[in-house]
Parts: sequence; structure tokens; C-alpha cells
Amino acid sequence: MPFKPSQNEEEYARKQDAALIAKRRQEAEARRVEEEKQQLKALHWMHCPKCGRELREERYHKIQVDRCTACGGFWFDPGEAESLLDKEPGALQGFFGDLLKGLGGSTKRK
Repeated sequence: MPFKPSQNEEEYARKQDAALIAKRRQEAEARRVEEEKQQLKALHWMHCPKCGRELREERYHKIQVDRCTACGGFWFDPGEAESLLDKEPGALQGFFGDLLKGLGGSTKRK
């Protein structure tokens, strides 16, 4: 006489299969999202959000900013703008003055 699983066993097996399929779909979706994130980062990394041209890192008064080589816009990474709050008012004026003049690299004041 052939073995016939009970309805409870079949239901349990279906639930296990459904849980495994759901887990694999979730893992595949997480991989897809991460791959898309990496592709977008590679596409936009160090490019101006305004005009899309290349950004160059420059230091002004020990604070690093990213300046666009085309439109001259400048961008702060997270935490860089906040670090300006620790500066004296006169130092802020010097920082923004040098930044607007474009004095980066070794030609700026520290």
C-alpha cells in the first residue's frame, strides 16, 4: 500500500515552501536594491548636482568642500557645514571669503 501523506503534512510542506520562496524573493530584492544603489553611486559620484560636471575636492580653513569645475558651485558632505558652527565669526567671514574667491589647495590661509 503506497504512503499517502496526511492533509496536515501537505499543508505544512506548502507553508514551508511558501516561506522559502518568500525568503528567496526578499533576498533577491535586497541584492537588486544594493546593485542599483551601487550603479547610481558610480554614475553620480563626484559630479555636480546642478550641472553634472566633475567635482574637485578643496580645503578651506581645514574644511573640505567639493567645488564644481564648470559652474563653480560648492557642496558640503554631511557634517562639514555643521563644523562651521565651531568657528569664530571672523573665521567664518574668512572662510566664506576665501571660498567665494576660489582660493583652494595650498594657497589658502589655515
